[in-house]
Amino acid sequence: VTVPAGPFLMGSVPVSVGQPFANESPRQQLALPAFSISRVPVTNAQYEKFVRATQYPAPGHWPCAQTPAGKAQHPVTYVDWRDAQAFCAWAGTRLPSEAEWEKAARGTDGRLWPWGGGAPDTSRGNYNQAGRAAAPVQQDTSPVDAYPAGASPYGVLDMAGNVWEWTNSLYEPYPIGAGDGRESPERAGRRVVRGGTYNHGPRHIRCAARAALETSARDVYTGFRVATSEPSAVRAQLFDWVEIPAGTFQLGSEPQPGCGPALSGEAPQHTVELAEFRIAQTPVTNIEYHEFAVATGHPAPGHWRDNHFSRSKADHPVAYVDWHDAAAFCAWAGARLPTEAEWEKAARGCDGRLYPWGNARPDAARANFGRGSIGPATTPVHHCSLGASPYGLLDMAGNVWEWTNSLYASYPYSATDGRESPSTEGRRVLRGGSFASPGARYTRCAMRSLSYPARRRDHIGFRVVAGSDFNPRMP
Repeated sequence: VTVPAGPFLMGSVPVSVGQPFANESPRQQLALPAFSISRVPVTNAQYEKFVRATQYPAPGHWPCAQTPAGKAQHPVTYVDWRDAQAFCAWAGTRLPSEAEWEKAARGTDGRLWPWGGGAPDTSRGNYNQAGRAAAPVQQDTSPVDAYPAGASPYGVLDMAGNVWEWTNSLYEPYPIGAGDGRESPERAGRRVVRGGTYNHGPRHIRCAARAALETSARDVYTGFRVATSEPSAVRAQLFDWVEIPAGTFQLGSEPQPGCGPALSGEAPQHTVELAEFRIAQTPVTNIEYHEFAVATGHPAPGHWRDNHFSRSKADHPVAYVDWHDAAAFCAWAGARLPTEAEWEKAARGCDGRLYPWGNARPDAARANFGRGSIGPATTPVHHCSLGASPYGLLDMAGNVWEWTNSLYASYPYSATDGRESPSTEGRRVLRGGSFASPGARYTRCAMRSLSYPARRRDHIGFRVVAGSDFNPRMP
């Protein structure tokens, strides 16, 4: 979420409503340059990506170094200040200063809580569990997007309660002075945490409330969110990228024994040479698309209720998106749609196999297909792990058809004949089959379908390629 440049009121006057603490004074007007801050704290699912990619130690309470069941969208906890810094270094981000954190929480009007002056209640945040008569025996975190009514003026969530959040700032008295050293990562000392926790009462979850912890502290209610001055670098971390090497492969099909004749448009089979590229391991998921919709105001898929997807479908591929929706997501993410040649090479490799996993006919362990078109029937994007392509890509057979950048044109394929122009009108190629595809032949690597760009269905989604240019991907 972008927070614009300009001044704001930081801290509190000694005697005022909300019972400020002494360390919040004196209040000052502080001007900050523009910055971006994550809409929610870093989740267990996001932190697990970091752990898998770097082999960094997982939080000590995770079973088998994996996200606890049902907690994927809860804030990661049991992370100390250095753990948070390590995540930031991997993700191309940084911890916010406490001044950035407070401005993102309260805006420019000096409000007490992120949502305004109204007293906290259970619709606005996860707080005061320890003080409630009916509190559960075991207090706990909540999903990071569970309290939309608690949003800050900039739409930032979970800034009052749930978990304390590390900032980059050393715990020093106010006022804050330019170049006073409190943002130096090398200096020793306690660091500021902000936002209060699920155990704190209203006084502790005010925008101006400050606390401090030793950098080695880890606890069940301490997490973090990230900030940056260059948001495009962060969006790339939404995806697990897979490198596809440069070289030739066989595109298309001739009649195959046991599989019937090649479907219309797949012939002749021919050799295509591509440059190296990076493609997302899975289709874009509901939670990834939600981040885009919130950040840009782009309309959410029509079947989402109140612009929110079902939490049980967070890791399912987004659907009911047309080609233009997919292109808008790509523009925001600094990515692009794959060409159909890139898609097919990523799916089948260089050995001409029928399906991503080889030549064995598909089954339920390898692909989600053959379910018909009554009711939504997607599965999580990692569900059919036995269906991985030679490069480790998932869901390239079944689940949802995937938009490509390519206009539908006859073979042989040429990236220079105009079919990769994103501005030319015409039907675009879809690849991979879907849960509604009636038979195995629709899940073959070479299978081509096509639709007008305005089409939206429950069985159509997309995945992305790194980079935003549409120059022909030739060696």
